[in-house]
Amino acid sequence: MNKFVIGGVAAAAIVGAGAAIAQTAPVAPAQARVAKTQTRADVQAHVARMFARLDTNRDGVIVRQEVDAAQAKFAGRMQQRTEQRGQNGDRSKAFDRIDANDDGNISRQEFAAAPRGPGKGKHAGDMRGGFAGRIFDMADANKDGRVSLPEAQRAALQHFDRADLNRDGTLTPDERRQSRQQMPAQPRG
Repeated sequence: MNKFVIGGVAAAAIVGAGAAIAQTAPVAPAQARVAKTQTRADVQAHVARMFARLDTNRDGVIVRQEVDAAQAKFAGRMQQRTEQRGQNGDRSKAFDRIDANDDGNISRQEFAAAPRGPGKGKHAGDMRGGFAGRIFDMADANKDGRVSLPEAQRAALQHFDRADLNRDGTLTPDERRQSRQQMPAQPRG
């Protein structure tokens, strides 16, 4: 979801699926995006890029329908990729992809690093209005059903600031990990 949701902004800026600093398994592409150090300016630029993608009618605001359409498009692409890879029919291929060191066993680290298809993983069942909806609602500061670029950037920077534990304006992978560990479990629904 990182690429299409205003939440992608937050995921890139805050506590999304990050990688531990000392990892023995190779870093997956999604982890690589959040395993780097980011500044507030990086976050603002990322928000602007994501906003431009989501604002399909180019009216300067994002409405829930635009987020839902982007999410549906993303889910469709993920389903297509899953089908192309044969994950639905050949479980041995999926096992081989997860078993990064080819030792015939899947370790906890390998399982945690494994890519998840649509409807799988930590936020399964959150596809409609879940993560995207929560982020949209959070960014919609004045609750008018529309998110402007300043609202989106303000929301992302609030998350950035919470995760920037030493308040130096730079968010490291270690700070991201620590911030995730400090967050209380959020109820779903």
